[in-house]
Amino acid sequence: MNRWLKIGSLFYLGLVMVACEDAVIDYTSDIVGDYIVQTATIEGTTTDYSAKPLEEAWIIDISEDNYLSYENEINQCDSTFNLDIRLIDSVTDTSIVFEDGTDLYYSISDVLLTLNSDNDVLTLIEYGSDIPPPSWSDLSQLTNDTYEPDGTLSQATSISAAGTIQNHYSAFCDDEDYYIFEALGGTSYIIEAEAGPSTDIDLTISLYSESGDSISYNDDQTSSNVDPRLEWTCGVSGNYYFIVKKYWDYLDPGNSEDDEKGAYTIRVDVTKALLTAPRTNTMKRLRPVQATYQRPRFLD
Repeated sequence: MNRWLKIGSLFYLGLVMVACEDAVIDYTSDIVGDYIVQTATIEGTTTDYSAKPLEEAWIIDISEDNYLSYENEINQCDSTFNLDIRLIDSVTDTSIVFEDGTDLYYSISDVLLTLNSDNDVLTLIEYGSDIPPPSWSDLSQLTNDTYEPDGTLSQATSISAAGTIQNHYSAFCDDEDYYIFEALGGTSYIIEAEAGPSTDIDLTISLYSESGDSISYNDDQTSSNVDPRLEWTCGVSGNYYFIVKKYWDYLDPGNSEDDEKGAYTIRVDVTKALLTAPRTNTMKRLRPVQATYQRPRFLD
């Protein structure tokens, strides 16, 4: 009896060993998911994507068979986006092997997935929203301007004439921000916009009556300060509109080659300008040059 029991045990052990030899560990499940890039170090330059709005995000979708890299169009005006597709052959405990013979090393630490390709490094966290984001094709969905949509008269943002500062963002694609305020006849007003400290966008202000008649326009405060400041005395009490848009969009609308973007503040006051000190040495710039993305150089 003991002899047959030993033989049976050895036979079962042999089957287990064969099964273990034939089994392939599935590492793919460790990395499958949707991710958004936090930082990218490419060719020695590090970019902090976590500080950028969703419109400039870099999103990576990893499935069992595909590595998909999404990025918005450079001018962010079209309903299209850049998509880089790589077919996955296999996944080991340290690398993703693609069907073209290239590979991408990875590591997982807490909530971060780190990808490494020839000393170029991406750090990613999980992304749990739509791909591509709605704002990539619809400016009214902008994520970094809580006042959007405000691109028409009917969508104009109400602003007090008591000096309250509002924070806004001027996006690509001839973005126009409309405002409405109540003015009293015989009262003088100052409407002033100031580009954020991290941007050098060149803004303009156009003032209109409630019926849409053009009243006044300002581009630069002075030859050395390109932030607009419009001074105006109201003739008849009522509601008035003004539009803030970028200088090159005003001068050459519809040309996405000269698009700029950036944050700014806006204020309407009856007696004084913005409390913040005006920027210095903000001379009129030449037509802006489009920036390039880093993504195409990663994995190339």
